[in-house]
Amino acid sequence: MTHDTDSGSGSDRAKDLWIRRFHPRRAAEHTLVCFPHAGGAASYYHALSAALDPDVELLVIQYPGRENRLFEEPARSVEALADAAARSLTARELDRPVFFGHSMGAIVAFETARRLARTASRPAALVASACAAPSHHEARADRLDGAGEETDTEVLARIVGLGGTDLDVAEHAELIRLCLPAVRADFAALERYRVAPDVTVPCPVTVFAGDEDPNVPVADAGLWSRHSAAGPADVHVFEGDHFYFKARPEPFLDLLHRTVRSARKGVAFA
Repeated sequence: MTHDTDSGSGSDRAKDLWIRRFHPRRAAEHTLVCFPHAGGAASYYHALSAALDPDVELLVIQYPGRENRLFEEPARSVEALADAAARSLTARELDRPVFFGHSMGAIVAFETARRLARTASRPAALVASACAAPSHHEARADRLDGAGEETDTEVLARIVGLGGTDLDVAEHAELIRLCLPAVRADFAALERYRVAPDVTVPCPVTVFAGDEDPNVPVADAGLWSRHSAAGPADVHVFEGDHFYFKARPEPFLDLLHRTVRSARKGVAFA
């Protein structure tokens, strides 16, 4: 499904395919920027955009190779995604947005935050959702060893297994054919990504995790602390699996609102 989007005022912003905005809220006090998971697309966050309170406006990074960018070549590295996202966000001159990255999106958000660290558009906070710390490569859920040798059906089955794709999608061969190049590119990018344990972003990091996520143990969530120069990461655990917020959106929305509002004020909470 394609949703209307307002890319902002001005011809340059109107041509920017890297950012989608489903519900423009020009009077909003806060900006939340979402970075999708591997194989994910901006429209996955349309419902979240609609559910946010009027004082929070959602922007979603749209990676190439999906939805309105379906016929573009997918990016082959996390760095390329972060470079482009940083350029688009800088052009918007955002005032201390909060980044929310889910799974692979948390890694892209982290790298984007690094690139914006010395700009006016640097994030006030980073929310890392369902993702192991950047330097903890072996534990990241979006790794896909051997994807190059697997059939399309087998690759999609892994995505379905994480809970990010409706089961009936697997029955549509044409949709599989269209989506798989981007999925494979995302996982290949993650396989190549490496970062040292002492690389940090200057903003606070908050971690959201599902207590039944088989790929991201809650015990490892605190490792994000090593990647924030602003102090230890705040870790919050929800009931659920890798896509915990689909089953219990109310607690997730409540904490997300509080995190966004507190970040702008520089206030931490337990």
